[in-house]
Amino acid sequence: MTFTYQSVVDLARIPLNDEDKARYSDATLLSLANQAVLQVLKRRPDLFVGQFASLPDGERMLSDVFPVSAAYVQTVADYVTARTEMTDDEHASSGRAAVFAQLFSAEAQS
Repeated sequence: MTFTYQSVVDLARIPLNDEDKARYSDATLLSLANQAVLQVLKRRPDLFVGQFASLPDGERMLSDVFPVSAAYVQTVADYVTARTEMTDDEHASSGRAAVFAQLFSAEAQS
């Protein structure tokens, strides 16, 4: 199964309780997913060896193929969730956002 950036956005919507897309636009979540992949590139450039033509540039679309192993789809979705929750309510969700941020950091390093 080929994963796309839409797969990441859909996974991030689950813990955000936004399956009906009422709280966050696809464009907002896609922007965060693009930033997450750039963070993965910064931490693990080895994952992109041999993919010079498709290196992340922060401007991918929802229908674009996810550029790294499927194992990182959930990791990037966790980043999107964390960043989204941090903008929502900095006090009420800060503990939960921190957990998702830690999940991303731990997974992006491995």
